[in-house]
Amino acid sequence: MIQVPQSQRITTRPYIRQNMKHFGTIILVLLIALLLSAGCTQSAPAPVSQPVATAAPTSTTPVITPMNTITTSVPVVTVTVIHYIVPTKQWKDSELHITFAAPQDWNVTTRRMNLPEGSQGLKYQTDLVSNDIFYIRTFPISLDDDQAYRNTFRTWDPTPVQTTVTLNGITFDRFESTSDGKTHVGYVAQKASASDIGFSSVLVYTADTSIPFEREDFDTVVASFAYFTKDQAATMPGEEIPQVR
Repeated sequence: MIQVPQSQRITTRPYIRQNMKHFGTIILVLLIALLLSAGCTQSAPAPVSQPVATAAPTSTTPVITPMNTITTSVPVVTVTVIHYIVPTKQWKDSELHITFAAPQDWNVTTRRMNLPEGSQGLKYQTDLVSNDIFYIRTFPISLDDDQAYRNTFRTWDPTPVQTTVTLNGITFDRFESTSDGKTHVGYVAQKASASDIGFSSVLVYTADTSIPFEREDFDTVVASFAYFTKDQAATMPGEEIPQVR
C-alpha cells in the first residue's frame, strides 16, 4: 500500500471538498432552473369556443286575405220623359212674305204695331204664343231696328251667348241667356238677308226650363222660318195668318 504523505492529504481534502461544494452549487442551480422552467411553461390555452351567430328571427307580416265583399247595388230609378210631337201647320203671310211651321193647336195672329209719336214706317208683330212668350217682329230695314234689338239682347242678365246661324238662306245673330228658370232667346236677321220687299225680322221667345223640350220645340219653329218672293206668294203652301187690329 502506498502511503501518501500527510502533507499531501491535508492539501487534497480541502480541494475535494471545495470541488464538491461547487458541484452541489451547480446541481442546485440546475434544479432551480428546471423548477423555474416548469413553472413558467404554460400549456396552450384551450381554444375559446366562439359563440355561434344566431340568425335574427325574420319578422313575417301576416298576409290577411280579405273576406268576400258583398256589394249591394242600389236600384237606379230611370224616369223616361216622352217627347210628344204635336203635328204642325204651315203658316204664311202673303203681305210680309214670311212663312213657318208651328204646332197646329197654336193660335197664330199678326197685328200692326203702334209706333211712337213722330215715327214713320210699318212694324208688325206675329204672335205664336201669347203674352210675348214667342213672337216675330217684321220691319223695314231702313229703320235700323235690327241694331236696337242686338243692343237690347246684350243687356240680358247673365250676359247672353251670341252666335251666328243661317237658316233657309237667312243669317241670324242668335242670343241666349238663362236665369230664374227661364231661357231667353233672340234671333236678329242681318240686313243682307232681308226679304225681297226690304223687310227684316226678329224672332224672340222665352222658354220655361221646367217644361221638357220647350226650348227645342221653339227652336224647331224658328228653323222653319223663311222668306218668299212676290212671285211665290200665289203658290206658297200654308194657311194665311189672320191679321187682327
